[in-house]
Amino acid sequence: MVSDAPMQLMVYAKTNRRRPTGGWRRWIYTAAAAAGICLIATALFRWGGEIRGGVHAARAFVLESPYFAVREIQVRGGDRVRGGHLVAMAGLKHGMTIWNIDPTAIEKKLAKNPWVRRILVRREFPRRVLIQIEERVPKAILAMGKLYYVDADGVIFTEVAEGETLGLPMITGFRPEQLSARDPTLRRRLKEALRLGELMAHDEHKLSEIHFSAPERVVLYTTAYPTALHMGWGDWDNKVGRVKRIFSLWKGHEERLASMDLSFGGQAVLRIRNAQQSR
Repeated sequence: MVSDAPMQLMVYAKTNRRRPTGGWRRWIYTAAAAAGICLIATALFRWGGEIRGGVHAARAFVLESPYFAVREIQVRGGDRVRGGHLVAMAGLKHGMTIWNIDPTAIEKKLAKNPWVRRILVRREFPRRVLIQIEERVPKAILAMGKLYYVDADGVIFTEVAEGETLGLPMITGFRPEQLSARDPTLRRRLKEALRLGELMAHDEHKLSEIHFSAPERVVLYTTAYPTALHMGWGDWDNKVGRVKRIFSLWKGHEERLASMDLSFGGQAVLRIRNAQQSR
């Protein structure tokens, strides 16, 4: 019993001496780790600056390299609009870096030309720019105070230049204020009238004039015969078929037909000139 007590006391005392030793070690480890982290952070900051500088230098080299200088500007599809005009309008020049070219911004610029229907600008690396243009094709001339070209979509897109003659049918019957007011129904009516003109042309009856006697009532005049064709509105295929049959029946005497009224479904009302009037 007596011999066991000192051993227990020594164990307790030994345990108390070890605790301070373990705390100092942890403190040393923590300090060393913190110092290491500081050294690594300092190195990364220093090297990161060098890396960023290297990236900026590489970027500048790529952007300014003659390898990416534009050497070819190609324009496809232009007829009315000359390629040189489009290139100048786009602000493109040989030698400029291809990286500074913004296709979307150039397309918006070129779309302001009234003859441009669709436009596509594409960069072809390393040194070529392609401009693909689809022009508007005039299908008629609208007489509305001034003369304007109209395309197959019924779009009034530009004035007819002095001295230009294309042999297109004339559209009459509209007032100038309808153009300035941008009447939304005007385009639809023009488009329908032009579709009718195309159907007539397919049947070898080319038109000289499309006259709107009322908002949705058209009168046609062909280049071949002095006959007023009152077409009403709509059902174009059937009405054009009736015109063809009537002219076929009157072949050789077409000039005696003063007018046809096809406004009524399934029939035609003819007005005949007398023999003296047809001479």
